[in-house]
Amino acid sequence: MTAAEKDRARRGKDRRWATAALALTLSSTLILTGLVGCSTPQPVATATPTVQAETPTSIPDETPEATKEPLIPLDDDPVLGSPDAPVTMIEYSEYLCPYCRRFALETLPRIEEEYIDTGQVKLVFRDFPVHGQPAVMIAMVAECAADQGKFWEMHVLLFERTEEWSESEDILGAFQSYAEEIGIDPLELVNCLELGTPFERIQEDYNVGVQDGVTGTPGFLINGTPVIGAQPFEEFQRVIEQELAESG
Repeated sequence: MTAAEKDRARRGKDRRWATAALALTLSSTLILTGLVGCSTPQPVATATPTVQAETPTSIPDETPEATKEPLIPLDDDPVLGSPDAPVTMIEYSEYLCPYCRRFALETLPRIEEEYIDTGQVKLVFRDFPVHGQPAVMIAMVAECAADQGKFWEMHVLLFERTEEWSESEDILGAFQSYAEEIGIDPLELVNCLELGTPFERIQEDYNVGVQDGVTGTPGFLINGTPVIGAQPFEEFQRVIEQELAESG
């Protein structure tokens, strides 16, 4: 077998691995929407983010093992807002958590409008895959989009269209179509998934989160003050205003 033939065979095997892993994500997603670990069997988004916080998802044994040594976070975390904002809000999240979805689609837009767009808060996103390999694979889709400069666009689509991709018979094809929609190269996205390029970044995020005291998703640190669970906007507002006052 020539070198070119070996390379094609390897890439074919990698593609089958990626497709199989994403198929696993599909089946797991359909199961996880009913987990009691996210507090209610069938969480439903509300028109306004006024629901009480839900118990965050617990960490199962199959998540990456956290290291005990102090870690310095990588300088590649997606950031939304001004780097000079006086309040830093770190979000630990994953795409299989329905309460993370609630925050992303209901609460975050209000925080953006009132605090991020006005230069008072910057949001730092970190992956915290509490649901093991399936959650890691979905995080890789967003991180591979980040490698082409479109993290936030893919981030929003993954939450907005959870039902669509989770019910798709061609989940990899669904993500390729999202790539085209947000203006990035779908083949480059697939290649990134095949190579597993973002895995170490995702694991680093998880490790740092454990050291930050995060135990589930969604979890937040607002200038170091922890906020746990899908809290209503008013709770984020209270903590942000407190930190703004203390920052002078």
